Amino acid sequence: MNEMNDILRPGRYVNNEWNAVHKEWKDGVSKIALSFPDVYEIGMSHLGMKILYGILNREEGIICERFFAPWPDMEKKLRDRKEKLSSLESSRTLKEFDIIGFSLQYEMNYLDMLNMLDLSGVPLHCRERGDDDPIVIAGGPCAFNPEPLVEFIDVFVLGEAEEIILEIIRIVQGASGKGHRVRGDVLKELAKIEGVYVPGHNIAVKKRIVQDFDNSYFPTDVIVPYIQIVHDRIGIEIMRGCPHACKFCQACKIFHPLRIRSVSRIIEIAEESVKNTGYEEISLLSLSSGDYPHIEELARKLEEKFKPLGVKISLPSLRVGTFEERNGMNTLRRAGLTFAPEAGSERLRHTLNKQITDAEIVEKSRIALSSGWRKVKLYFMVGLPGETFEDLDAIIELSGKIKNVNLSVNPFIPKPHSDFEREEMESLEILKEKQKHLSSALYAMRSKVKIDFHSPETSRIEAILARGDRRIGKVLLKAWEKGLRLQAWTEKFNYHLWNQAFQETGIDPEVYLRKKEKEEALPWDFIK
Repeated sequence: MNEMNDILRPGRYVNNEWNAVHKEWKDGVSKIALSFPDVYEIGMSHLGMKILYGILNREEGIICERFFAPWPDMEKKLRDRKEKLSSLESSRTLKEFDIIGFSLQYEMNYLDMLNMLDLSGVPLHCRERGDDDPIVIAGGPCAFNPEPLVEFIDVFVLGEAEEIILEIIRIVQGASGKGHRVRGDVLKELAKIEGVYVPGHNIAVKKRIVQDFDNSYFPTDVIVPYIQIVHDRIGIEIMRGCPHACKFCQACKIFHPLRIRSVSRIIEIAEESVKNTGYEEISLLSLSSGDYPHIEELARKLEEKFKPLGVKISLPSLRVGTFEERNGMNTLRRAGLTFAPEAGSERLRHTLNKQITDAEIVEKSRIALSSGWRKVKLYFMVGLPGETFEDLDAIIELSGKIKNVNLSVNPFIPKPHSDFEREEMESLEILKEKQKHLSSALYAMRSKVKIDFHSPETSRIEAILARGDRRIGKVLLKAWEKGLRLQAWTEKFNYHLWNQAFQETGIDPEVYLRKKEKEEALPWDFIK
């Protein structure tokens, strides 16, 4: 990998970043491949990867190294030269590790997981792996419907991996220490861990969560990349879970119950992180950061501590109802502020359990724009249960009452474990008609409002993978064989080839998009 002249972003593949951990590769030490099935700048922005990397590398008997999906230019170079995908830290291949752990944050990354295994010489199918092959583990939100991936993943972690990962490693390590480990015996032992699903070994699984969130491990010496990543700043998780119960939301169920990190602990993490990384921005992370109960006190103390150092503080997004004009919030002002009404009309919002009025949205936007924020972004969904074209008109009407507003519009996907998990997804034709309706209405008003639509085709495939059963594994394999890669990237997405994969495997995608009746079993029903 020395000749990088024809590689788009060679910094994705360079080792020795600040705070990267390098350990001596020796016998008797557990080797863990922390793998993110997207490119470096996406994976390096993910907080979960940073937490696990820190937890594992502080253990004496564990080596943890990072793998990311290559861009097609690097994949071509590897395949042309018959070289393997290798870790950043020591250039070892996935096949040389005891455990390969994939973080599955988005269904559209499934094919990149298969590609990473193939590029490393690891058999794609569980049934083809022998005693000497790594145990392939997957966790993250997508693991809450593991069925589409059971052909390829040996073990699924359901819940928060930092609570489980060391238990898994001890069992694998114990088996390795006995000389010859029998793969089936190891999997049988792993299935006994609460929060672990091993297909064929256990049939009911309860998710695991971190109970003492305030005292749980949090990394303060994260790796500082050579290239700009998507979230190129310190991210501090101030709260896990959400106090609301929006009916469309999968995340509030997955990360339930609500747990809060104390102001003093957050300040401590922030001080250590700035000292260890040199970053000049801190982002306060949670599903709904404005609902953090001590946000005013936290903002004030962060401003006192970090304003003299030139360190900015930011919030990723806020609920409309939690935004206030506060003296202590000066440090949180940024170029843009995102509110998520989700639906255009109060009537439809009420059915989603979103108790926000139009007047609140307009007033909070006015406050934001008059007190330092330059733009407001409103996030909506189309295709929601019970939606009418009057609800779409309400989106346009609402946006017309706010200065400097942009709109982001995504198709509704009925995700597993949400209250709407049995609802149908609207057809491509209707979703496109609704997008056209919104665009036409804005044009007719001669509005300068910018509207960004998420692709209905991408959302349709995402919904099928999210709601799929074991048959979807055949489609994934066929799509990968057809050369599909990096389907989370707009410029790489190929709906035509996805359709071919369904046709050639004889699987009807409509089965996964239709409404599910109450008595109908769902693929993810066994997860509690």
